[in-house]
Amino acid sequence: MKRTAKTITCTALGFLLLIISSGISLQAQDTITLDQCYQLAEQNYPLAEQIDLLAGSNELKIKNINKNWLPTINLNGQLSYQSDVTKVAIQLPAGLPPLDMPVLSKDWYKATLDVGQVIWDGNVTSYQKRLEEINLRVDQTSVQANLYKLKEQVNQFYFSIILLNQHEALLLSTRNQLEEKLKEVKAGIQYGAVLLSMADALEAEMIGLDQRLIETRADRTGLIRMLSELISFIVPEDAFLVMPDPGISDYTYQNNRLENTVFDLQRGKLELMQSMVTTKWNPKFLAFGQAGVGRPALNMLSNDFEPFYIVGLKLNWNPLNWNANKNEKKILGIQSDMVLTQQASFDKTLKIQAEKDLSEIMKTLDVIKQDHEIIALRERISQSASAQLSNGVITSSDYVTRLTEERQAKLSYEIHRVQLVKAKLDYLYNQGKLSYLKTIKE
Repeated sequence: MKRTAKTITCTALGFLLLIISSGISLQAQDTITLDQCYQLAEQNYPLAEQIDLLAGSNELKIKNINKNWLPTINLNGQLSYQSDVTKVAIQLPAGLPPLDMPVLSKDWYKATLDVGQVIWDGNVTSYQKRLEEINLRVDQTSVQANLYKLKEQVNQFYFSIILLNQHEALLLSTRNQLEEKLKEVKAGIQYGAVLLSMADALEAEMIGLDQRLIETRADRTGLIRMLSELISFIVPEDAFLVMPDPGISDYTYQNNRLENTVFDLQRGKLELMQSMVTTKWNPKFLAFGQAGVGRPALNMLSNDFEPFYIVGLKLNWNPLNWNANKNEKKILGIQSDMVLTQQASFDKTLKIQAEKDLSEIMKTLDVIKQDHEIIALRERISQSASAQLSNGVITSSDYVTRLTEERQAKLSYEIHRVQLVKAKLDYLYNQGKLSYLKTIKE
């Protein structure tokens, strides 16, 4: 995994600040806990930036909505030429002098400044602000729900690394046993009591163990790099990953998932939109004013450029909308019912998963009880085989087989032990209860 020195320094500094601010104390320089991985993943994942971005966007939207109360100002200009104008032709009785009526020009000019001010908008602005606030909560909670899903990915990498660490420890333990037995066999060869082929068999098995060690370490390196990329912090190759202790005192089902909160917010939003439909029917009151200059102005019989102004109040109201509002409320009600069915389906899926997780926990607990019995038996068999090999009763291949069976029994126990912890975490995760975790004292 390639990282620049600047990136590594900033990431390490962020990790240190996280530890200080959250009160987390590392047991050693290369000790990592699952809680730390959770927090680093959620803090450093690019999606987390959307929470602040959404808040900033919402703030701008609210500012724009508040501008509904500011006056509107429009500057208008008009120039026109018309084929005819109004003329006044009055026939006077004989003997009277003719009326001197002005003749209007056919080219007209007008420049105006129009100002409007909302007095009451039928609560439209108030509802728009409330709608934007609930939109922000929906969007931010959805982001948090997606960030929560990172815990599942962290679990996969974290426990896979723990299993490989345990596998490596068992391989090394087995190799040490074989190495001690090889020394004993070689001593027997010098005195002619043991055949050379018995030493060859032990050495071949040791080489096989070395191969498995290489594969295990390579797999672990790959997983450590993937975990490091996920949490944006370089996990040391020799890091000790602490086994968590997800203590569960109550196995009662309870849906605490953030998706459930999103569903509730979505239904609340639709209910608000239903109430908001009413604002379309409410009357709106506005004040307006117009000032300008034109030819002709307000006096249509004057052919001079004159200033003018108009002020007044305006009412906008559509009392009859042919049940459009009523139908829109019904549509929003149907959409709310659809969200409710989605929420019920999500809850049903979680309940089924909870039963599966609980079954896995109980099954693994029973299996672990038998693991202890199997390990005790395999250890006695291996000890007996060791003595039989020393006395030449069995071959080195038989001894290796017994030792491999003991190692496999111990590995099965470690696998089941990790599976139990992970099953408990899955149970908590799927119900949205996965938060602070204790550690298991080894």
